[in-house]
Amino acid sequence: MSLYSQMSFQNPWWIDSKKIYDDENVKKGKIYIPSLSQNSLILGPRQVGKTTFIKLTIKNFLEKGVKPEKILFFSCDALSKKEELIELVHEYRTLINSGEESYIFLDEITSVKDWNIGLLHLFNAGYFKNSLVYVTGSSSVNLYKETLPGRPIQKVIFYPLNFRNYFNIFYKRLEVPTVKVYERDKIFEYSVRLLPYISELNKALLEYVKKGGYFATNLVNDPISLYEIYKDAILSEILKANKDELLFKQIVRKIVESIGSRISDNTIAKEISVSHNTVSDYLETMEKLFIIRIFRKKEIDTGKINFKSFKKVYFLDPFLFRVMKRYSIGGDLENHEIPILIEGVVGEHLAREYGEATYTFFKSGKEIDFLVGKIGIEVKWERNIKRISSLPSYVLSLDEFEKKNDTIIIPTSIFLYLISSDRIFYELT
Repeated sequence: MSLYSQMSFQNPWWIDSKKIYDDENVKKGKIYIPSLSQNSLILGPRQVGKTTFIKLTIKNFLEKGVKPEKILFFSCDALSKKEELIELVHEYRTLINSGEESYIFLDEITSVKDWNIGLLHLFNAGYFKNSLVYVTGSSSVNLYKETLPGRPIQKVIFYPLNFRNYFNIFYKRLEVPTVKVYERDKIFEYSVRLLPYISELNKALLEYVKKGGYFATNLVNDPISLYEIYKDAILSEILKANKDELLFKQIVRKIVESIGSRISDNTIAKEISVSHNTVSDYLETMEKLFIIRIFRKKEIDTGKINFKSFKKVYFLDPFLFRVMKRYSIGGDLENHEIPILIEGVVGEHLAREYGEATYTFFKSGKEIDFLVGKIGIEVKWERNIKRISSLPSYVLSLDEFEKKNDTIIIPTSIFLYLISSDRIFYELT
């Protein structure tokens, strides 16, 4: 099939603008996300909703009266190299829309070899003049800040929903602002306002742990029915990153078995008989594919991150734990695993909102689950909590609420709602 034929097939609104309503992504798109106002590279895990966001954006433009031929959508999974990418846009600009403004959406562009070189050429050659360009991808492997130097394009991450957005969408919006963890008095003040909602917030948090922040997993009764879709999407990206699936599976198993505990590359390497450099490379790739989040130790006395010390690893979204557990070990989420997944949810929210979250432990063996600056956060999804940290801190409980000197004991669900922003897109750091 020629590129023009592929373009025509993927852009049925060129013939009839109402065809957008027949698109499966538009049909299942229940939530409207405002469009981005500038050229954007949108990264995020597979199946998070990037394509649905693009199709709903196209629908919105068509409803506002944008001429259909000014809009190009193309799934780049059908392309293999940068030359095909360049030829695609060249044909569109030559045959369909030669001079006017355009809206160009290139989906999963990171699957194309040397895509960044091809995209830079298209910018430099003027193909994107007077255009709004969205490109999406599922991997930040080989992506650096100098990618597309001098080009007017923002780089953002489309994560699964955080807890605030999840609650706002699937339960109700609570009229309290986002509060920084450093604003301890405000955290306490707004926590009091949210206490009447504690039962509903806790119910939502448990549901969030089971279904995750993906739109698709929350629109079915049993999200594990989507296991094959999410598992295959992850394996597809692993193979594109030139990684061995068997080795990946072995490393995933070790992560599942030790989730939330201190581990090292050497420990995993010895158990699966590979080098520690190989383990480090796979973990880094998994983080860039938005599968896991790695937390490193911060030395309290120096304030520096110790890259040689033990690390803690959690899955980016709790539903990914369910998928990767079934894939690597078998079985599904068990009740005793819920507290450690909630701990991972807290860490992920801190990492998103503050760019860098760490943890620490002392010679005595005591550990602080997470650090943001000099603020310690300990997750104790239980009752009868005892303070174990000398730092100004939060202890996140099931439902206890109390202020003791420099420590605020606060229900985890309330804390998550307060510190989370309303953002869908996060700047790539």
